[in-house]
Amino acid sequence: MAETAALNPKQANALFDILTHHETYAEIEDFKDPATIHHYGPPFQDDKQTESPILQMLLSKFVLRLPGMRDVEKDFWKVRVESLIEDLSAAELSESYDKGVLGIRKTLATAVSALIEYPARGCLGAFPKVESAFAEREYDNKNPDDVLDAFNAFLQQLVYGDLFDTLYAKAAETDDLTKHPSLVQAAHEFVVVNLASFMHYTLVLSPEGPSLLRMVENVHKLLPYGIIRQTLRIGNVATMISGMMKIILAKMSLGSVTNWLGVSSGADEGMNLLQQIMSTVLGWDKSELKKRLDKLKKDPNAPSKKVQTALRDWTNASRQEHLETRNRSRDQSMSIVSTILSLSSASPDLTEAQHTKALEYLSLSLSIRDRDEIIRVLCKHNPDHLTQAIRDAVSAYEPMIRQVHQAADLSATVGDVEAFINDMIKMSKQGKSDGKKTSVSTQPPSVEDYVDLLHRHQGATHRFLHQVAKNGKEVTKWFQDYCHDAAKEFQVHESKEKEGKLLMDAVSELLAPLSDEDRKRVMAEIDAHNAYLDTLHASSAARVRDVIAKKGATAYGPGAYLARWQGLLDSTPITPDKPQGPVRKGGSRGVKEEARKDVDGEVKDVGVGEKAAEKVVADKTPAAPGVELTVRLLGKRFRELLVRKL
Repeated sequence: MAETAALNPKQANALFDILTHHETYAEIEDFKDPATIHHYGPPFQDDKQTESPILQMLLSKFVLRLPGMRDVEKDFWKVRVESLIEDLSAAELSESYDKGVLGIRKTLATAVSALIEYPARGCLGAFPKVESAFAEREYDNKNPDDVLDAFNAFLQQLVYGDLFDTLYAKAAETDDLTKHPSLVQAAHEFVVVNLASFMHYTLVLSPEGPSLLRMVENVHKLLPYGIIRQTLRIGNVATMISGMMKIILAKMSLGSVTNWLGVSSGADEGMNLLQQIMSTVLGWDKSELKKRLDKLKKDPNAPSKKVQTALRDWTNASRQEHLETRNRSRDQSMSIVSTILSLSSASPDLTEAQHTKALEYLSLSLSIRDRDEIIRVLCKHNPDHLTQAIRDAVSAYEPMIRQVHQAADLSATVGDVEAFINDMIKMSKQGKSDGKKTSVSTQPPSVEDYVDLLHRHQGATHRFLHQVAKNGKEVTKWFQDYCHDAAKEFQVHESKEKEGKLLMDAVSELLAPLSDEDRKRVMAEIDAHNAYLDTLHASSAARVRDVIAKKGATAYGPGAYLARWQGLLDSTPITPDKPQGPVRKGGSRGVKEEARKDVDGEVKDVGVGEKAAEKVVADKTPAAPGVELTVRLLGKRFRELLVRKL
C-alpha cells in the first residue's frame, strides 16, 4: 500500500488516462457481440445496471438531453435503435484480423473512441478552473502562441464563465467573425486548424482514405440536391416536411401497397431513397471487389476450388467458430488461412505464393459478404427499423424544424453544403499543381490546403448561425440552455471536487492488490506514459504553430487526438501473412499497402506516399509506450469501479 500512496497527481492522471483510453475502446468493441446492447441500461433497458459505463454516461449526460432528442418516443431507443444495433452485431461482420487489412469499420470505430474519451475524462475527472484564463487581453489569430493560449482560455470561459451567452448574443447581431471578441476569433482559428488536420489525416494519410473519399463522392453524386433545395423553398412548413419525408423515405412498391391495404403482412416493401443510395454505393463497392476476385481466380497461384469452398464456408460460419479460429491462429502463430484449412477437409499445404492469394481471396470474400449484410440489415430488413427511427426522430424534431425553417434559408444552406463537398472532393482527389508548367503531376494536399478550404466556406456556416440566432429566438434559447447544462458536467464545485478526488483515489488504489513486482512494472509504465503525454501535447502544439505560421506544406497535422487514434489503429492485431509467423499489427507497412489496393489489385497512393507519411509520423509524433500490463491487470477492475460509481 505504501507504493500506492506514493502515486503523485501526475502519475494518478497518467493512470487515469491509460485506463479511460482503453476502457472507451473496449466498450465500443463489445458491441461486436449482439448480447451487449441488452446489458446497456437506460435508455434501452430501465431496470438494468449498465455494463458500458463510459458510453452510457456520455449518452445520458449529453445525447439524451439534446433539444429534440429528449422528446423522442421511448420506442425510438427500446425498439428501433436497439434492434438496429443488435442486428448489425448479429450480422457477424468481418474483423481486420481475418482480412489482413484495416477496414473502414475499424477506422471509424477507433476514430470515435479516440474522440469521445476526452469528454469522458472531463466528466469523470472534471475540468479544473484556471483563474489566469479569465484575465482580459487581446489575442492575435495570426500569432500561433496566441491561438494556443486563446483556446485554453476559451474552454475555461465556456465551462466557468458566461462565454456561451456572449457567443449567442454576438451571433444574433452579425455573421462577421471579425466582430466577435479576439478570444473567439483566435479560438476559432485553433478549431479550424484541428478540423483541417482531422480531414487531412482521414482523407490523405489514412490507408482507408481512398475508400472513404470514394464513398463520400458516390453518396454525393446520388443525393438529389436540386429537388431537396426546391422542396425546402416551400413556405408552408408542414407541406415542406411532408415533401422531404416523401423524397427521402417514401417506398413505392407492390409490397408497401399490399401491406398498407392489409392484403399482406410483412411483404418486402422495397427501399426508400436513403436506402437506395446506401445500397447503390455499397453495390458499387461490391462490383469492384468482385472484379478483383475474378481477376484473382485467373492467377496461376489462385486457390483451388476445394480451398475456395473451405474459405467461403468459413466466412458464413458462426460467431463462436470465428472466435475459436482466430484464437487458434494467434496461439499457434499460424495465419488465419492456414488455420481454417487445417480445420477443413482441404489441404493446408500451400506455397507462399498460393498462401498470399488464398489470404487475398478470403479478404475479398469477407468484404463482399460485409456489404451484403449491411444492405440486408439497413435496407432490406423487415420490419424496417431504420425508416421508422428516422420518422420518430423527425416527429420529435418537428417543432425545431418549424422554427429553423422560418428563421433561416435552408435551401441556400443545402447549396452551401453541396459546394463545400464539391470543393473538398476535388481538392482531395487532385491535390494541387506542383508549379511546373511542363509537368502534369500534382502534389498531395497539405494541412494548410484544408485550412484554406475551411476558411473559404466558413462564411456559409456563420450566415446560417446568424440567421437562426437572430430570427429563431426560441430554438436558440433551447440550445443556449443545453450548453449551460452540458458545461456544468465539467465544472469542479465542492461536491464534484470531492467526488472527483474519491474517484482518483479509487483509481490509485487499484494498484493495492498487486504484487510488489507487478506494482513496480505498472509504475514504470505509468511514468513512461506520463512522459509520453507531455511530449505528445508539446509536439501537437509545435505543429499548430507550423500550420498557423504557414512555414510550408505541413504533411502531418496537429492534434493529440490523431496520435491516440493512430495508436489504436497501429495496435490492431492482424493475421500473419505467412503460413507460420508472428501476428502482425495494423501499423505494419504491408497492412497499409493492402488497404490501398485499387480495383486492379495494385497499390495506389493517395496523398503523401506511405514512406513519406511514415517518416513524417515518425519525426513528428512520439511513439506511445507499451501499457499492456497495466491494462491487463487493472482494466477489468477499472470498469467495475466505474459501474459502481456511475
